[in-house]
This record gives sequence, C-alpha cells and structure tokens, in this order.
Amino acid sequence: MDEEQVATDTVENEDLEDATSTSNVADANDADSDVIDADVIDGDASTEVATDGTDQAAAFLSLEELIKNHVESIDKLRVELKKQKEMFDDSFGNNPTYREHNERVKDATKARTQVKSQITKQPSVAQLDQKIKDMRFDMAELNKTLSDLLHDYQQQTGANQIEMRDGNILEIVSVSKLVRKK
Repeated sequence: MDEEQVATDTVENEDLEDATSTSNVADANDADSDVIDADVIDGDASTEVATDGTDQAAAFLSLEELIKNHVESIDKLRVELKKQKEMFDDSFGNNPTYREHNERVKDATKARTQVKSQITKQPSVAQLDQKIKDMRFDMAELNKTLSDLLHDYQQQTGANQIEMRDGNILEIVSVSKLVRKK
C-alpha cells in the first residue's frame, strides 16, 4: 500500500467511527431496527469492537462521576443538616421552661436506671438477659450467612426472587453502601 492509500484508509476509518456512533444513536432511538448498519473496510472489524469498548469506558466514567457527585452532595447535605439541627436544639436549650422539665426528666431517668439495674442483678432476670443477648447474636450471624447465601444464589441463577416452602415468594434485595477507608 502506498502513502496515499494509507491516508485514505485512515480518513475512512475515522469516518466509520463517526458513522458507527451516529448509527448507534439512531438505532437506539429506532425500536424497529435490531441491526446496526456499518461498513467494514479491508475486512477489519476491530474498529467496531474498539467503539464498543470506548462506549463502555465512557459509560463507566460517567457512572463513576455520578457516584462521586452523589457522595459530594450527601456530604454537603450532612454538613447543612448538622447546622440546622444545632439551631433547632439551641431553640430548646434557650427556653427556661424546657430546661426545667428536661432536668426533671433526667432525674426520673436516673432513678429508673438504678431500679432497672437492681432488677437485672437478680439471678433469674440476669439469666434471661444473657439468653436474649445470645439469641440476638445468633440471629445476626444467621442473617449474615443468609445474605451470603442469597448473593451466591443470585449470582448462580440470575434470579431476584425465591419461592419458600410455604409457597410465599420473597424478593432478593441487595444493599450497597460506601464506607470511608481507614
């Protein structure tokens, strides 16, 4: 191939990329069309794959930007919420009647806590208290295991629901969250 042919092929490849992305947009808007029209130059289909990869990369970057924007919005809202909450609480703290009643509530709460402590020191009540704590721990462990099993089930089957033995159909709901790195 001579230099003029290489330059022509390069221009045609760039035109193909533009046409392919225009064709993809048009096809996305045209519900009746299942086929994307594109010309292949010199039998090389790698341009179409590269365009798909570029679209995926752009979609990923767009998704990442959306996530970052939401995290920043949540952080800003958290700061503003804290300010508003402080102003709200100050409204009560500045009222003498409220402060007086609040002190009475604190005294009553302190007395109740002391009585509760005395009751929980009784052997039978202490035993029930420990049994409740153990059962709550067991329930938390079972829920963690169930979550892992449901995640595996969802990945293996692709299903978002499961039918229980009693015939009830339960939906599998996944929850994701961001945690600051320590």
